[in-house]
Amino acid sequence: MPSGAEAASTTKAQSNSPNGKAGDKKIARIQRIEWIVAVLLSAVILFLLIARMTHAGPLDRDESDSLQLARMPRFSDVLENLQYTAFPILFPTTLRTYTTLFGTSDTSLRFFGFAVGLLLLGVVWLYSRKVNREVPLLLPALIGLNASFLTTGGWVRGYGLGSVFVIVAFVLTAKLLLQPSANGLAAVLLAYLASMQLLFFNGVLVAVMAVAGAAAFLANGERRWMWLLLCLAAICGLSYLPYLLIIVFRVSNWAKVIYLSAPFGTEWHQFLSACGGLHVAVSAAWLGVVLIVLFGAMWRLGVVGSAERARERGVLIFGSIVIPVSALAYYAFMRMARNTPHEHHYLALVCLIAAVTDLMVVNFSKCDSVRLVRVVIVAAAICTLPFVVWSRICERQSNIDIVAARLEKDARPNDLIVVNPWWLGISFNHYYHGKNRWITVPEISDHRIHRYDLLQAKMAAFFPLSDVEQEIAAGLKSGNRVWIVGGIRLKQPDGLPTVLAPAPDPEVGWQNNAYTAVWAYQLGHLIRQHAGKLDEVLGKDRSVREWENVWLLAAEGWRY
Repeated sequence: MPSGAEAASTTKAQSNSPNGKAGDKKIARIQRIEWIVAVLLSAVILFLLIARMTHAGPLDRDESDSLQLARMPRFSDVLENLQYTAFPILFPTTLRTYTTLFGTSDTSLRFFGFAVGLLLLGVVWLYSRKVNREVPLLLPALIGLNASFLTTGGWVRGYGLGSVFVIVAFVLTAKLLLQPSANGLAAVLLAYLASMQLLFFNGVLVAVMAVAGAAAFLANGERRWMWLLLCLAAICGLSYLPYLLIIVFRVSNWAKVIYLSAPFGTEWHQFLSACGGLHVAVSAAWLGVVLIVLFGAMWRLGVVGSAERARERGVLIFGSIVIPVSALAYYAFMRMARNTPHEHHYLALVCLIAAVTDLMVVNFSKCDSVRLVRVVIVAAAICTLPFVVWSRICERQSNIDIVAARLEKDARPNDLIVVNPWWLGISFNHYYHGKNRWITVPEISDHRIHRYDLLQAKMAAFFPLSDVEQEIAAGLKSGNRVWIVGGIRLKQPDGLPTVLAPAPDPEVGWQNNAYTAVWAYQLGHLIRQHAGKLDEVLGKDRSVREWENVWLLAAEGWRY
């Protein structure tokens, strides 16, 4: 084995030889191309982030929930109502601080989402330049051109910020593997805690990263660092103890309302959507890149065996464990949580897989052919994906602001406003500033956040809509209009009766969606049978995301 001086002299001789100079020129050309593509990629992502910020429009019901929780009068109110949100304490605290400094206007809050994307770019560039000594290519392409991150990542929710911080946690873990130090371990601890306190899903991913990192240290014979990393992960796990107590003593009383056993096919479809967004081909290409790199890492592990390459072997072991184990652990967590799966639930997982993939590709980039293939793939993504995601980038999150403004303008003093279903009342509460009385179907006492405990009480009642029906009838009989936000159901819901027993119904149990559908039909039946006329004031807007694209109807007159 040559000494350090011999290796240096050999390198110098190679660089002075014609072949060495030719190789240096080739590497320099590749590096110039990489810089051009990296800068262009970041510019395209920045453009898409700006486009999304300017097109997203008003907050939808979930975003309004986050805002209205964060803006409760006292911080103790936030803590008291934390059981009704899907995020740990750091996210509402961050949002409360941000809105205190910059206000609660739609413009300010859309800039919050833009800032999350900007933070992603900053983290990726810092990681690539400081850790990998390269320019960022694959990682920003896999995430920054992803329709799911560009849209749901910019929501006023914890998914985007939590996903960025899980990348930070991953980056610091990888750096610790390459350069173990006390400062590095402290940084990992802070990153783990921050990511876990922004997004509950990150608890699973942090555990996987810690175990994978410990396995890499063990493979390199560094038992001390292995135990330190595992102890650090255990400390972070203890930070979830207060939430577990809340779940046991509070959430468990009403959580049955949101439980849903989704089939594997539904979860797989939502995961694919998080990978690529609108087209199956994009998701397939995304997963194809990940799988090729994963198999390449496993092959490389069989080649790298010498002590001099211990760090490289550790990185490969780390990445080869994180990708499959995080996917399996995440799936197990989703099954245990029993929530309705949506693509934004998988955003943090997708971001972590992308970061691991990039780390392993950088490990292979000593080979010129790999670098060229990477540049070609990223360039192809720049040329195609912006056009693929553009229609979704331009979607408004909701039209509830337009509906609320129309009601403030046209509703007469004694008109009644009925919001159906009840969860639309969360965003309507944020945007409607008129003086007319408004109620939801069913009527609940708190419209600021998702109060499933209050919904549970209505589901268990014998006549949950009696108060709503009486107010509608009184309004129509008195000659006033009844405005309906969200619409009504005129046909009986498929597979459901016209009336459900107090929950748990023998057929549907505690499924809140079934009760919501039947209530919408009962509202429609009342209007169809007794309203003198029903007019469509505002229909659905094709530029608005279906998630909250609502109707505005006006009923008037009474017939027996």
